[in-house]
Amino acid sequence: MYLKSLEVQGFKSFPDKTLIRFGDDITAIVGPNGSGKSNISDAILWVMGEQSSKTLRGAKMEDVIFGGTQKRSAVGFAEATLILDNSDRALPYDSDEVMITRRYYRSGDSEYYINRQSARLRDINEMFMDTGLGREGYSNIGQGRIDEILSLKSADRREIFEEAAGISKYRHRKEETERKLAHTEDNLMRIGDKVSELELQLEPLRIQSEKAAKYLELRDELQGVEVAVWLDKLEKLSAEAKKAEEDYTSASFVLQQAHDDLEKLYLFAEQMGAQLRHQNGAVDTLREQVSLLEGTRQQIEGQIAVLQSTVRHNEENIRRSREDLQGQEDRSSGLTAQLEQAAARIEEIDTMLTQKAGELEVLQKQLMAMTADAQGLTRQFMELRTREVNLTADLAAREADEKTIEANMADSQLRAEEIRKDLQSGDAKEQEARDQLAKCEKELKKAQEEVTANQNAIAGYSLRQTTRAKRRDELSEQVQKLRSQLEGITAKVRVFRAMEQDFEGYQKSVRQVMQAAKSGALRNIHGPISQLIRTEDAYTVAIEIALGGAMQQIVVDSEQDGKAAISYLNRTNGGRTTFWPLSVIQGKILKESGLEKCRGFVGIAADLIKFEKRYQGVMENLLGRIVIVQDMDCAIAMARQYANRFKIVTLDGQVVNPGGSMTGGSVNKEAGILSRANELDKLTAREAELTEKLQSLEGEFQEARRAADQVEFQ
Repeated sequence: MYLKSLEVQGFKSFPDKTLIRFGDDITAIVGPNGSGKSNISDAILWVMGEQSSKTLRGAKMEDVIFGGTQKRSAVGFAEATLILDNSDRALPYDSDEVMITRRYYRSGDSEYYINRQSARLRDINEMFMDTGLGREGYSNIGQGRIDEILSLKSADRREIFEEAAGISKYRHRKEETERKLAHTEDNLMRIGDKVSELELQLEPLRIQSEKAAKYLELRDELQGVEVAVWLDKLEKLSAEAKKAEEDYTSASFVLQQAHDDLEKLYLFAEQMGAQLRHQNGAVDTLREQVSLLEGTRQQIEGQIAVLQSTVRHNEENIRRSREDLQGQEDRSSGLTAQLEQAAARIEEIDTMLTQKAGELEVLQKQLMAMTADAQGLTRQFMELRTREVNLTADLAAREADEKTIEANMADSQLRAEEIRKDLQSGDAKEQEARDQLAKCEKELKKAQEEVTANQNAIAGYSLRQTTRAKRRDELSEQVQKLRSQLEGITAKVRVFRAMEQDFEGYQKSVRQVMQAAKSGALRNIHGPISQLIRTEDAYTVAIEIALGGAMQQIVVDSEQDGKAAISYLNRTNGGRTTFWPLSVIQGKILKESGLEKCRGFVGIAADLIKFEKRYQGVMENLLGRIVIVQDMDCAIAMARQYANRFKIVTLDGQVVNPGGSMTGGSVNKEAGILSRANELDKLTAREAELTEKLQSLEGEFQEARRAADQVEFQ
């Protein structure tokens, strides 16, 4: 297996895609300072999964992305691809060529690929284990790495040898399996605690469930009854409204018919009145014509009477003339003069007679004409008479019709009066119906208002129910989360307490002595040092390192109590431990001037812990001459200044011993007994806080549930 090529883009000083092929003839890459040689090595480390930005010579991982220059803008991601020949199957991958790709974005997202297939960092680490290419391998050694390896203790160099021996994969698998087992045991213990607690809750929950089921049943029944009552009331109101509407419709129909009949009668009466007025006008016209004809007839009759009187006078004159003529003839013999006179008179008379005859003839003609006129007038009169008779008959008929019409009018008036009475009765019924309708409309409006009010109330209650149900559900969810969190903390507290009670992590001798003290076999046993002190988390590691093995040493009242405990260990073959009798231990305090002014000075170890006053001598004896500082540089400077006369411990657990020797390395900050005690105190305080908060939240939840049930019932 050998490296075939490296392709980088956007990585450090390689903004453009750059392909570097490694053939069999390449021994080294040379170039001046700053040309990017180390960037190639960093790219190989980076693509194989290096997570430390300091190892890649950067402050943060984003520094591996090309940041731009005055002439080139920055890029958004860095990518490197490593191609390895795997024809000998040195890597556990079924391919002659393995391509490892890593891409990192400025947003912090990172992607890994194996032969262009998405993979995890864990897959890449497991692939390179036992091949010498892993994070702990020796195939890529940077500047100063050899000196660092040679200066390490044998235990620290173990990882490199395990990688070379090909067992690092199994060690990692073993450690991961142990972590999983420990996590599983913790989960099993937590599950057991939950099961125990749930078993205690089963009976109360069963009773509550029965009550809730009964409540839901009664609530549904009550809702059904309320709905039935409302439906019955709505049906009655609907029936009453329907009946009122029908009565109103019937009364409106009767009223409309009466109005129609009255309109017809009014129209008929107007028609009859118009006919009567027309007939009266015709009769008046005929009467005027008859009066004119009667006057004409009287005038003609007067003229006829005058003419007849004139004729009779003329005839009388002729008869007298003839009589005179006859008398003259009788006296003709005697009187010639008289005869002549008489002849003259006769001649005159004849002339007059002729004249009169002419006049008579004229008068006769006039008479005949007048007679003819009279006959015509008589005929006209007769015609007029006949017409008068006809008109009189017609007038009588019209009068009869008038009387009939008047009778009909009277009947119509009676009928109209009856209709008017019926109309008044209909108006009264209509008014009554209107009143009833108004009443029904008022009741209907009231019912509709009640329905609207009830609907608004229902909408209000629904909104209130939704709000309260949401509040209840939110509180229930918060209670569940808080309860789950509290259960987790309670389980941890229980585990830590069980560990404290069983003195897990302590020596066998300490466990036996403390168990004997609990059972009463030993007396005046105060406990291990670790259980008698408390300190802040920032000082926990330093105090544990400062105490060292003294963490598990036991404080007793007197030498006799210590002697009894030692005898007990001898009898039971329980091992060895150290006892601190309070009656004889005197404290020792470091008396060095100017410590507070030294750089990085934190304090005397005995001043950084809390304990009961009676243990002051023991604690000052153990920690009174130990100084706690910030870091190793401060410790070295202080040790030089005070000629290594006292022990100095840094906050991260590095030690400068009296005389100048140094002790240090990595420290598991969560594995110490004192850390566990502090964690137990914090968890206990957190448990109490969460318990109080849970009780308060459960009270709010119960109140919210009661409010939700109340509004649901309403």
